[in-house]
Order: sequence, then C-alpha cells, then structure tokens
Amino acid sequence: MRPFQPAQEIQRLLDQVNTIGNDLDAMTRENVPALRSVREQRARNSLWPIPVERVGNLTVPGKENPVPVRLYVPWDKQLARGGRLPLVIFFHGGGWTLGSPSIYDSVTRQLARQIPALVLSVDYRLAPENPFPAAVQDADSVLWWVSRHAEEIGADPTRIVVAGDSAGGTMAIASTRRAQANDGMLVVMQVLFYPSTDIASTHYESYQQYGKEHLLTRRAVERFREFYLPRASDWALPDASPLRAKDLHGTPPTLLIGAGCDPLRDEGQAYARKLHASGVKVIYRLEPNLIHAFLNLYNLDPDCSPYAEGVLGYAAGVIRQELRVRLPFTAEDKEPNSSPGMIPGIMHKPEP
Repeated sequence: MRPFQPAQEIQRLLDQVNTIGNDLDAMTRENVPALRSVREQRARNSLWPIPVERVGNLTVPGKENPVPVRLYVPWDKQLARGGRLPLVIFFHGGGWTLGSPSIYDSVTRQLARQIPALVLSVDYRLAPENPFPAAVQDADSVLWWVSRHAEEIGADPTRIVVAGDSAGGTMAIASTRRAQANDGMLVVMQVLFYPSTDIASTHYESYQQYGKEHLLTRRAVERFREFYLPRASDWALPDASPLRAKDLHGTPPTLLIGAGCDPLRDEGQAYARKLHASGVKVIYRLEPNLIHAFLNLYNLDPDCSPYAEGVLGYAAGVIRQELRVRLPFTAEDKEPNSSPGMIPGIMHKPEP
C-alpha cells in the first residue's frame, strides 16, 4: 500500500514529540508508573468537556479480583420513563500497560451522548504487574456481570456493544468471543479503533512505513508485548492475536476504523478481510491521514481534537443504525453527528 502523510496538525505534533523524545521508546519496567502518572496529569489538564447526565463508579465482582468500572449515563429522563438504553462496554488502549478510564473520559462521554447509550468503561488490570491473561480475566468478569445485571443499570440486554481502541480493541474481540462461546451472551456489535490483532508479528509493511516516528513505534510495541506477554508461546493465542484465530464465524457485526499512518494498519485490515471472508458483516473505514491513538491526541494538542470528534461521531452514527437507536434530542439540542469536522475516509467492505 502506498504511504500516507499525517494531517498538518498531527505532523506538527509528531515533530514536537520526535524533537523532545518519545517517552514510549524509553519505557522500562521501572518507569511505567511514572509514565502512567504523566498521562493521568496530562488528561486532567486537557479535559474535553462533553456533558452527560451522570457518571458513577462501580465495582464488578470477579473470579480473581473486583474490577472497577465507570458508568456514563447520557439521559436520565429516558431511564426514568422505564426505557432501556443500549450499553457500550469500552476497553481503553495503552498496550495493556498504560491508560485508564480517566484518560479516556472525553472519548466515552462523547460515545454516550452521541449514540446515545450507557457506556461502561473498564479499568482492567495492567502489565507488567499483571501479565496475560489478567486483563482478559477482568474482561470476562465484566461481560459475565453485564449478562446478568444489565437491566439493573438501565441497559437493554439485547443491545450490548463491545468496543475498544488499540490494545483495548484486542480486549473487545477476545472478551466477545469468550462470552459468546462460554456464556452464550449476545453481543450485537464490535466497534474497534485501530486494534492490535496480531501482536505475534511486527513484520507488516505498515511497520516499515510508520514504525519509527509516528508516536507508536515498533520498539514500543515490542516492549508492550514483553510486559503483557512474557511467554512467547502465548503471542499467537487468539486472545492475544485475534487474527490468528482459526474460526471467526459467529463474530457479531463489526465496525473497524483504522489509521493510515499507523504501524498496526495492516493487521487491522487483515482482520477485517478475514471477518468478511468468514461471512461476518463488517464495515472497514480507513482514515488515511491519522496516526495510532488519534482518539486521545487532544491530550497532547487540542488542535487535534476535531479528528477524534469526527471519527467518534461517525462511529456513533453506525452504532445507531445497527441498533436502531432513536435520538432523544429536544428542539434546543443539536444532533452531534451533524456537527462540522467529519473526517473524509474510505468506507467499504474489504475485498476478500
């Protein structure tokens, strides 16, 4: 595939990061806590305020340990009338090592408001303190709990979506597959933003094109893999590398949004093609001028926020259509997906 060029605002950000040094390239087991702290502080300093009705912290019981989750409620009035909202279970990215619901607060708020839906953001255990399969076990616990308690939080148990970005995309895929295989839980849709689908390999062309100076580097990916999957024998397991699963039949309809200037671009496309070849309904959209982690770039530069806003608005529209969600906006409200800033992209089913 021909190389793409990052958008002007993003290239300016990359130039700054590459000039001062990319802290992901300097990541070690010892400085991971410091990197987490920096990102939490950066998120607090760059809040992208999206109003929702209410946000609450819950704890879901798990086999290994309780799992903290954050629930976003966009419209209390609908719940007060006895209505049920769709539920999006969201897994944040960060290489299974960094990230948190707080860092993704603006992302999950926007999804909640624009769909509209309840959003449950999962604070799963992180590596290297908790290597594989700890995060997957936490995801299992959350989906198991939701399958039995959805109505208690105002969710419609027949309209459950699992979503995530980057490593969180891997978590979304793995937890959906395991829930449907083990518990018979009905997940009606997967929504994946630039997911990691083949952590076993860094030999894709997109790594050659974008694996050095585009925020997420090959070195960082390999370090994340070392922390999360210390045993090489686990790298190709379906829960770590979903692309390598033998059978994708039965996967729910999937929206996969990739970034053109991302080392993970090619494995994401390969997963979309494999879904399509397995008879799964899939919408693949490539944002050619965006880089990995574009949902969170506003934490680094507010000029980049329109890119995330546009893509999230598009994703919310696809989810609404798939779930047949009616918008509850009043005459005073503006329907979010009609706002400017929609990013031109390529929407198609991948060729088999």
